[in-house]
Amino acid sequence: RIGTFKPQELANTAWAFATLGISEPRLFDAIARASEQRIGDFTPQGLANTAWAFATLSINAPQLIDAIACASEHRIDDFKPQELANTAWTFAKLGVPAPELFKAIASTSEQRIAFFKPQELSNTAWAFATLGVHAPELFEAITHASLQRIGGFNAQDFSNTAWAFAKLGVSAPLLFEAISRGTVERVDSFTELNLENTAWAFAKFGIHAPELVHAIARESEQCIGSFNEQGLANTAWAFAIAGTADR
Repeated sequence: RIGTFKPQELANTAWAFATLGISEPRLFDAIARASEQRIGDFTPQGLANTAWAFATLSINAPQLIDAIACASEHRIDDFKPQELANTAWTFAKLGVPAPELFKAIASTSEQRIAFFKPQELSNTAWAFATLGVHAPELFEAITHASLQRIGGFNAQDFSNTAWAFAKLGVSAPLLFEAISRGTVERVDSFTELNLENTAWAFAKFGIHAPELVHAIARESEQCIGSFNEQGLANTAWAFAIAGTADR
């Protein structure tokens, strides 16, 4: 019956299964084929949600993703902040470079950055950094917007933003000061990966932030058993760079 579904119904079905974490290969294969044929009739939300669903469940559908990239690029002016951020996240999660689409996302996001929520700011930064896409104007806009919304950041937002800026080598001293203060205040909500990535980001820039490093060190002790070997190595390296290696 999937062949009789309208575009919105296809998108909603994919989104629902992904939200529940249910991967049904035959169903998603049928959704992919049907969606490719109707891609021109998808709304921006439908495009973003469909792509997000496949990425969330790590389902490989290259022809569909290529079609979504093309359709999204042409409809980018109609995308809302959440749709822009989710689309960027999707392609980064799937490891699919889409240069023209990311240029369009960067340009449109810059214009609408005032309407981005903290998670949308951090996810966008993370996506561009993950794919190694340099977008100086966008990251300058993200810097200013993040400083204005830093009180709404959670552990993942702090960690992803710091990691993204460090990964691309984008210096933002005032933003990192704000991230440092926010991390110290909320470090008990950080996962081991949040701790590792935040420590790595500050060390990468050689930022002297003893209070931050001590807070991360104390919290890392509480969840040391959850770190993998790479995580332990990265965190130890960060402490060594900071000159305050945990002993």
